[in-house]
Amino acid sequence: MTKRKNYWFSDPRPVNLTPAEAEIMRVVWDKRRAVTVREVYEILRQRKQLAYTTVMSVMAKLARKGILTQDRSATAYLYSAAVTDEEVAGSILDGVVDNVLAGAASPLISRLLGSKKKLTEEQLKALEKLLEKKGK
Repeated sequence: MTKRKNYWFSDPRPVNLTPAEAEIMRVVWDKRRAVTVREVYEILRQRKQLAYTTVMSVMAKLARKGILTQDRSATAYLYSAAVTDEEVAGSILDGVVDNVLAGAASPLISRLLGSKKKLTEEQLKALEKLLEKKGK
């Protein structure tokens, strides 16, 4: 995915998404293509009551943060994800490890493994491969 700004590597602070920003990004990531504010609004309004202008403002803010790219060449602006959901999650988790857990990742890993949301066999195998790779 092409990044318009070097936001992820130049800014040492973790990404912080508000609940509204996270909801909008989930829609954009799920679409896997450029979307308009109207498209995102129509999907979100099926879940809850919100104003079109709110979606528009939040998407513009996400573009300013470098999380979305904004194509202004058409009448309706097109927005695309500038980063993946995994990159955002990684940045947030790095921030938790660094700022909350004083650099110790083991409490976070223990919590994730003990979560009520069970890992699939595929996820467990991928985790095992990562652990093997890190151990070498």
